[in-house]
Amino acid sequence: MDAELIIFDLDGTLIDSSQDIAWCANQTLVSMGYSEREAREIVGHIGWGVKPLLEKLMPGEDDARISEARLKFLDIYGSHLVVNTYLYPGVEETIGHFMRSGKKMAVVTNKPFGLAERILDIMNLKGFFQAVLGGDSLQNKKPHPEPIEKVIKDLGALPQRTVVVGDSPVDCEAGKAAGAFTIGASYGFRGRGELEAAGCDVIIDDFPSLRKTLR
Repeated sequence: MDAELIIFDLDGTLIDSSQDIAWCANQTLVSMGYSEREAREIVGHIGWGVKPLLEKLMPGEDDARISEARLKFLDIYGSHLVVNTYLYPGVEETIGHFMRSGKKMAVVTNKPFGLAERILDIMNLKGFFQAVLGGDSLQNKKPHPEPIEKVIKDLGALPQRTVVVGDSPVDCEAGKAAGAFTIGASYGFRGRGELEAAGCDVIIDDFPSLRKTLR
């Protein structure tokens, strides 16, 4: 694939934030009168955004309670962003290679923009990307194609020469709907089965494999 623009998801793709998100979700659950959940159960619901995560963990609650929990989660997470969050192996070297090769790169995540930007800044990744969009940046978030389409337009790329890389079906769905090539990251939070079912064009088992897939 001869790509001119590579759009990355954040959680489960560039960074392993699973332990921090699970810890903060459990703190939120306890504050709302719930018992803690196993980390892997929480991680299984990551990808759609904070509100959908809490709706899965607090089934049957009304909008007011979910909104209250969301604010608590964001407050807790805001002071616990990178306690146990790490870059996946080979991320910095690989995106450095693509930058030197003249590729345009961006991040599109369903995480709130402010938190995503802070994480990229703290982990010294911000300078690699020409655009960053969060789940609250536009009216729609992934799996809707709007954020992918906006980045493609803003960075002057062609959909057919754009690649969307992510660990979740929402990344694949958004990329395909925008006319982009999609690469699933099986090492992330969802696993190979869900990515195959979502119809990703290619699935990689580690981040450096992108260098073999894209030129």
